[in-house]
Amino acid sequence: MPELTGRTALVLGASRGLGRAIALTLAREGAAVVVTYRSRVAAAQGVVKRIEAMGGAAIACAVDAGDAADVERLWRSVGDRFGTIDIVVVSVGGDWKPQEIVAIEPDHWQRVLRLEQDAVFYCLRAALPSMRAQGWGRVVLIGGHAVELWPMEPPVAPLDYPLGKAARHWIARNLGERELRHGITVNAVAPSWLDVPDDATIDARVIGKGLDQDRREGPGPQDVAEVVAFLCTERARFVSGSVIDVTPPHFPDETLGRLGGGADAG
Repeated sequence: MPELTGRTALVLGASRGLGRAIALTLAREGAAVVVTYRSRVAAAQGVVKRIEAMGGAAIACAVDAGDAADVERLWRSVGDRFGTIDIVVVSVGGDWKPQEIVAIEPDHWQRVLRLEQDAVFYCLRAALPSMRAQGWGRVVLIGGHAVELWPMEPPVAPLDYPLGKAARHWIARNLGERELRHGITVNAVAPSWLDVPDDATIDARVIGKGLDQDRREGPGPQDVAEVVAFLCTERARFVSGSVIDVTPPHFPDETLGRLGGGADAG
C-alpha cells in the first residue's frame, strides 16, 4: 500500500511546473490532493484529471494564497470535502523581476512578499490547530538554494524573491523543533535552478520516479518532488527544521541568476 494512503495533501501552486510534479507524486504515493491555483483553472483541472486517471482522488480549488480571508475560505471548503488536511506544501511563489531597489514599485514588492511570506503564515495558521489535535502533520515549504548568498543587484537576481525564499527557510528552521512534539514536521526544500519540461514529460517522470533524467543535466521538478514526498512519510518523522538542498553536480557562477525554487504563482 502506498505510504500516504489515507492522507490529504494541499499543494499551493499546483497547476504547472514544480507544483504539478509535487501534486502528482503525492497522489502516486496514495494521498488525496487539493490542487490549488490562482488563475489557471484549466491547467489545475488537468492535474486533477491526471490524478484521477492514476486512480487517485483530487479536487481543484482557486485561492489567492496571499489573502488571509481567502485562505480561511479554502480551509473551510476543503474540510467539508476531505476533513483534516494532513500535508501542506507551499510551492506558490511571487514574480521574478530583477530590479535595483529604488526602481521596485511598492505594489510589486508587496505582491511578491505576500506570496512568498504571507501565504506561509496564513497556511500555517489554518493548518496547525487540526494537525496538533490529531498528533500528525507535514509541512514542506519550497525555498531556494543559497538564496542568502544571491547578489542583490540586477541583472543577476531580484531582491524581493530571494528574500521571501530565505524567510521560508527561517520559518522551517524555527518551527521545526517546536512542532515536532505534536507529531508535526516542518521543513524546506531548496532547489537550485530547474529546467522545467512540458506537462507530458513531468507526468511521465512521476511514474518513472525521475530516473529517466541524466543526472549531469542537474535536477528537474521530479527530483524535488521525490524529496518532498519522502518528507511527508512516516520514515521522515524525525526530520524537522531542515532546509534540504537539491542542487546540480556543479555550480558555475553564470547559473546563479537562474537559481530558485521553481515556484508557481498558480
